[in-house]
Amino acid sequence: MISYLKGSVLKKGAKSIILDVQNVGYLVNMPSSQLEKIEEQQELELFIHTNVREDDISLYGFCTQEQWEFFRLLLGVSGIGPRSALEIINVPLAHSKQAIAQRDSAFFIRLPGIGRKTAERLCIDLEGKIKELVLTGEYPAESHHDDVVTALMALGYKRHQVTEGLKKIPNQIKDEEEIIKLFLKGI
Repeated sequence: MISYLKGSVLKKGAKSIILDVQNVGYLVNMPSSQLEKIEEQQELELFIHTNVREDDISLYGFCTQEQWEFFRLLLGVSGIGPRSALEIINVPLAHSKQAIAQRDSAFFIRLPGIGRKTAERLCIDLEGKIKELVLTGEYPAESHHDDVVTALMALGYKRHQVTEGLKKIPNQIKDEEEIIKLFLKGI
């Protein structure tokens, strides 16, 4: 099994890249949140999950070991395949882990390919395996409400730009309009 690759990005697609590793091109599926940050010809190190089925061998790549481990944990849940797990990985890990710890299945239902029963099973199956979370009663402060992220992305910003920009907004500001105004001012 392939578990790690290091090379340069030969081509970048909508959901995958071709990673050139010593003149061998590997098609690696990746979360779109990570693909936004990658450029062609960029040197890249990826933790790889090799998914083997009777008719297909697919590679899934992650920039951090934490994402890779969480992806593999998600695959252990009945009803969660690699595509659904990638959609969950697109959400910041802290949010997903918080939702699991709080058994907030509604958080996962809004993701493509995740139904009510699968979301509930996900929360129940993984609740005991998420150890490093400190329950705060709300999602981590580094990210603001989903509506703010959606609105800023509709204005043409990429998800990683929004995430980085929102980290600069003071946590005590809760009004969505105020958050957007401050973001646009570059504060």
